[in-house]
Amino acid sequence: MKLRCSPYNPVYFVVFLGILVVCLTSFAHAQCQADFTYQSYSSEKKSPSGKIEITLKTSDSPMYTFKVYQVEGAITLVQTKQASLRDKVTIEHLKPSTYFVRIEWGESCYKTIGGLDGIIITAKDQ
Repeated sequence: MKLRCSPYNPVYFVVFLGILVVCLTSFAHAQCQADFTYQSYSSEKKSPSGKIEITLKTSDSPMYTFKVYQVEGAITLVQTKQASLRDKVTIEHLKPSTYFVRIEWGESCYKTIGGLDGIIITAKDQ
């Protein structure tokens, strides 16, 4: 029995890999789509009363985990909260500082809000 190699086998293989990559990438991308907006509110000088309200604009996931990090010399996890986003999610009791929020859902989906500048909670003028 002879095994014959066609010169087209590598071409078929490359085409198959290309189709596979395109299909899996678009599936994974569609699975992790979500759009959030946020609003930050100042804190009292004497007590940590700042807050961040997060609103879901579009997504399909029923449950989200919110991890709030404070950036002050080092990055420190301050709060973790789980919620379904039917309404606004409010993260409260924040002192004046810079924060960012990592929102996680599904198996490996996440989005960080706050960008490179962070979410700045200022102290209210009294």
